[in-house]
Amino acid sequence: MAPRPVPASVGQRLLGIIEHYRADHGALNCPLLCRLTGEIDLTALRDALTTLTARHEALRTTFVGRGPRLSQLVHEPQPVALTVVDLRGEPDPQLATDAAVTAELATRVDVAQWPTRAIAWRVTDHEVVLCFTMHHLVTDAWSCGLLFEELRALYADPRVELPPVSWQYPEFVAWQEGRLAGSDLDRQRDFWRTQLTGLRLPRLPYREPPPQATPGVLGRDLDATVAAGMRDLARRHRTTLFTVALAVYYAVLHRVTGQGDLAVASLFANRTRPESQRTVGFCANMVVLRTRLPPFATFQGLLEATHSTTAAAFANQEQPYQAVSTGSANLGGRVDDVVFQMMAELAHKVSVDGVEFELLVPEAIGSRFGTELALAPRGDGLRVVLFHTPRLAPADAVRLLDGYASAARAVVANPAAALSTLLRR
Repeated sequence: MAPRPVPASVGQRLLGIIEHYRADHGALNCPLLCRLTGEIDLTALRDALTTLTARHEALRTTFVGRGPRLSQLVHEPQPVALTVVDLRGEPDPQLATDAAVTAELATRVDVAQWPTRAIAWRVTDHEVVLCFTMHHLVTDAWSCGLLFEELRALYADPRVELPPVSWQYPEFVAWQEGRLAGSDLDRQRDFWRTQLTGLRLPRLPYREPPPQATPGVLGRDLDATVAAGMRDLARRHRTTLFTVALAVYYAVLHRVTGQGDLAVASLFANRTRPESQRTVGFCANMVVLRTRLPPFATFQGLLEATHSTTAAAFANQEQPYQAVSTGSANLGGRVDDVVFQMMAELAHKVSVDGVEFELLVPEAIGSRFGTELALAPRGDGLRVVLFHTPRLAPADAVRLLDGYASAARAVVANPAAALSTLLRR
C-alpha cells in the first residue's frame, strides 16, 4: 500500500531548517539508549520494537521536501531490523561498546528513507546496550520517555494491554494547525511579542573557531546531597527542580557575561491536551526563558523571578515564538544559541521479567545548538552535560560547566546569600 501523505507540523518545518544546515553529522538524532542486564531475549526485544513501530505512526514516517514544502509520508507497519553486534571477544568490551555507541550517534538518520534504526551490542553474556536511534523529526524527549516505558512492558509481555493512543501524530498536527490559524492564541502571540522585544542574547565568550575544531561535550556529576538540596529548595519555594536548575544557570551566565537581562531557550513538551499524552512525535515547542535579575539579588530572589518566567512560558507554550514578528533589532545571534534542557525524572532503572532496563544519557550526540546545558537524573544525583559548538573554546566550556557545579553547591549551602557572594571567584 502506498504511504499516506500528511502535512508537516510547524515544529517539524522549523526543525527541518536545522537539518538542512547541519546534515553532516548526527545532531538531529534522538536516541533511546538503554542498558539491559540479566537473561536477555534479543528476539523478544526485536519484537517489542516492531510492536512499538506498528503502534506509533511517527516511527514509520518518512519526509519529502524541506522548509515550507516539508511533508510527511506515513508507511504501513513492517518488522524492525535489529542489528546485533557481539563484542564479547573484544579485549575491552566496555570500551568497544562506548566507541560503537559514539559512532552510531554520530551517524545521521536519513529520514527520507526511514526515520529509525536499531542496534544492540552484546557486551557480556548478561549485558546488552540497545540504541533505538530516531530522527528528531519523529520524536522528542516526552516521546522517548513513553517509548522506554512501553518497550519494557512489551518485552515482558507482548500481549500486554497498553493505554490507548488517542491521537496519532497527524491528528496532533491537524489540531495544532487549527489552533494556529485561529484567534485562540492571540493572547499567547501578544505575550511573546512582549517577551522578545528588546531581547539580547547572553554574550558568551564565543570565538572564530580554528579550522580543525570540532563540537565538544563535557559532563559533571552533582552528588546526592546537592541534588537533594536542589529538590528541597524547589519544595520550599513551591516550584520545580527545572526552575531551580535554570536559576543556577542564570546565576552562572550573569557571572560570565555581566548581564542582568538573560534569555535562554528550552524545549517544552507542548502537550496541553489530554489526547496528546501518549502521542509519539515531535510535539515540543521551543520557548524563550527571559529573566531580569532583581537588583542586589539573592539566589532566593532570582529563584522567585525564574519561577515567574517558567510559569508564564508554560502557559504560552503552544505558540511557537519563531512565528511571532517583533520588529526587534539584531539579537546578536540565534535565540537558540544558548539552550537549557532537563530530562524528566522518570523511572530510569526498572526490572521486568528478570531483566533490568536502565535508561542512559546519550552524551556522545552532536551539538544541535551553540551551547546546550542539559541535566539528567542519575541515581540519587544529577548529571550535568554541556554540549557546545567549536565557537566555544574548550577552556571556556570547562569554566562554564565547573562554574555551574560550584554554583549549585553554593546555593544549596546558602540560598539566602547575595549572588555576588555565592558566585565570587
